[in-house]
Amino acid sequence: MDSNLTAEDFDWLRKLRDAADAKRDPPPVPMNIAARLGIFGLARPNGPGAFTITSKGRDALLDQDMRDAEER
Repeated sequence: MDSNLTAEDFDWLRKLRDAADAKRDPPPVPMNIAARLGIFGLARPNGPGAFTITSKGRDALLDQDMRDAEER
C-alpha cells in the first residue's frame, strides 16, 4: 500500500468498514482524508458528504493489519 497513507487514514478506513459492516451511516470523514482515500480508490462518495469503503480499501486494511501483526 502507498506509504503516503497515515495511521489516521487507516483509522478512518476502519470507521468506514465498521459502519458498513453494521449497516450504519458512516461518520463524516474530514475532507482532506476523504480526498486522499478517494485518490487511492480506498473509499468512494456515497451521498452528500458521505463516503463508503471500497473492496480495495478493505484489502488495504487487511494488508495493514498483517503488517502490524508482523511488527509485534
